[in-house]
Amino acid sequence: MKSLRLPLILLSLLCIVFLLVAIQQFLGRQQESKARLKSEGELQEAIQAKESIQNELEEQKRIRADLESQLGSFKGQFTSLQSQAETLAAQLAEERRAKEDALSELDERMREVESLRTSFENERKEKLAVQEQFDKIKKEYVSLQDQLNSIKAQNESLAKQIQELQPKKEVELEKIVVKPGKGQEGKILVVNKEFNFVVVSLGNNKGIIRGTIFGIYRDGDLIGRAEVEKVYETMSAANILPDSEAIREGDLAKVL
Repeated sequence: MKSLRLPLILLSLLCIVFLLVAIQQFLGRQQESKARLKSEGELQEAIQAKESIQNELEEQKRIRADLESQLGSFKGQFTSLQSQAETLAAQLAEERRAKEDALSELDERMREVESLRTSFENERKEKLAVQEQFDKIKKEYVSLQDQLNSIKAQNESLAKQIQELQPKKEVELEKIVVKPGKGQEGKILVVNKEFNFVVVSLGNNKGIIRGTIFGIYRDGDLIGRAEVEKVYETMSAANILPDSEAIREGDLAKVL
């Protein structure tokens, strides 16, 4: 019996060992199964995460492509806008130059208008001055005309007085025409400064005719000349010629 108990014990121990090993293997397989299931779950999650990431990456790529397309479009629009801006800047510069030219031309026209206005004003003043001078000359002409009429009346009166002063001849002799000879001398009887003529004591009796030129002398010096305008028997009236000095009564008159 003792010989049988030992193998039985050994067999029991061996069975127990086998059982423990089987239990351990079973438990190991259970743990492996759980680990495998856990790994598979994690793998599935990783796959899903990867797919999600890939989808998100594709979406980002699509968004990037859209953004690049929009960027290209914006670049084209920017280039077009830049070209338009440059064109507008060139047009603005051209308009500015045209405006400056127009303003310069306007200034020139304003200066011309001002010059014309000044010229017109000067012409108006000159016209007024000429009109005033004309009115003055007209008045002087009327005054001179009145003076001329007065002189004519005085000359006629003087002629009558001269004729009355002439000695009456009972017998009228044939008139002898005597040509004025150079050197014939007379005196200045009257000097009329207002009307610029003198009366000389030489007349028809000395051959004096209209147009005879007298030289007027004082102290032997020639001081002037006079041209006969009207002739009487013993005297004549002569106009004082230009460049003559002041002639006085009593100066010597000599036929030139």
